[in-house]
Amino acid sequence: MKEIRLSDIKVGTVAAHDYFGRDGKILIKKGAVMDSALLSVINRRNISSFYIQEEGEDLKRLLSLKELDTFDLDLGDDLQSSESESDFFSASIDKPPPETVLPVLIGVKKGEEGYNQILNSQPVLSLDEAIAKSQISLSVLPSGTPAKELAKEISVGQRTATYKKEVLTDFDRSHDEVKSLLNSLRAGRPVQGTRITNLVKGFVKTFLNDKHMLLNLATSKSEEKDYVYRHSLNVSLISISIAASRGFDESQIVEVGVSGLLHDVGTLFIPEQIRFKTEPLTKDEILEVQKHPMLGIHLVEKIKGLPGTVPLVCYQSHERENREGYPKQRTGRLIHDYAKIVMVADLYDSQTGGRPYRPAKVPYKAMESLLTTVKQGLLSADIVRFYLEYTSLFPVGSLVMLSTGEIAKVVKPNGALYARPVVSVVVGSDRKLLSDSQVRTYDLKTNNDVKIVQAIDNSKLNIAVMQGF
Repeated sequence: MKEIRLSDIKVGTVAAHDYFGRDGKILIKKGAVMDSALLSVINRRNISSFYIQEEGEDLKRLLSLKELDTFDLDLGDDLQSSESESDFFSASIDKPPPETVLPVLIGVKKGEEGYNQILNSQPVLSLDEAIAKSQISLSVLPSGTPAKELAKEISVGQRTATYKKEVLTDFDRSHDEVKSLLNSLRAGRPVQGTRITNLVKGFVKTFLNDKHMLLNLATSKSEEKDYVYRHSLNVSLISISIAASRGFDESQIVEVGVSGLLHDVGTLFIPEQIRFKTEPLTKDEILEVQKHPMLGIHLVEKIKGLPGTVPLVCYQSHERENREGYPKQRTGRLIHDYAKIVMVADLYDSQTGGRPYRPAKVPYKAMESLLTTVKQGLLSADIVRFYLEYTSLFPVGSLVMLSTGEIAKVVKPNGALYARPVVSVVVGSDRKLLSDSQVRTYDLKTNNDVKIVQAIDNSKLNIAVMQGF
């Protein structure tokens, strides 16, 4: 947010933005005339400055997508995998654990009538009423010490083999815990909010110990056929990183992380034959999918000890800034800031993870897609910019081909220099994998002789998540 002093506002001008107070509430709406009476009222309330959400000039430049044309994203035949996407997705889906029927689903009809039944259920109506009456502050400003100022930045050479093994072990345990939590919710077993919050606090601790590690871990993909477990985990990790880039403090990014972990919990009750369908969905099947934000509200409201923003994020993380989302087609000013963060993380990970009906994109192409959706008015430009600053146009953990003929892993962003991150070489120009002692880094901010010429699909190479990191 950009600070605007009251003394800098000219009488008679029209507000070009929504003007926010320190508590995140809108004080002056976009389009309001800044007459002397209004400014006098503001002055009497001892308000000396406002905040506006602005779109950075650096992001505007990227949104032109002119820079993106310089990169060749076609993979050479020598990097092709022997297993096709169709072979992978035709594999049988693991059977889910024993499940119960959510009470809200009892007696609910199919199609539009059933969709409206859930949309008009009491927990959903209560949230709608709270939003309509401005009982919930949808705009959140950073408070406390920004977590990013406390996080340690570790270089490639400082990460020992023992340290990386410990991080991977913890990550595998976290995946198992996420799976256990979601399966318990699916089966109707009680889950304590503290169990979920403590899990996310562990992610935040990892971030504070090594600020780029979460984004690197989020590039790993599970071999499980049911994508919801790893997707929920990855969205939490990415959301934490975006929230940190935004300047939120530790308690705020824990809230965002919990919200990201549970944002898609309602998908557990989408029928399997729809969730894993490879053909286009019918209108009624689409409505079954679009029930899941409301089902998420019904699930998380039964979990004691969760942050109060979690139901709202479950409800709103599939909305879009220009009213083209669901379930309520809300405009950006009626979407919670945490939901805006989670929707970016959700869209990015969904594209890099792939789905039964489409193959995964390489991280660069997913990031390019985020920029395109900003141009279309679907996502918050600010949130995407915060993500870019923390992961770069070539996301942390992804692989790239260099002008030297070497293949490198992106290990660190360079702020607003989105296309010039720090990379570590993991495959030599002779296409041989380098040992840990042979790995070397290039800072593309200062090394003008080396450039990224191609984004590489790691599924074709199987470079380990910690290799070169």
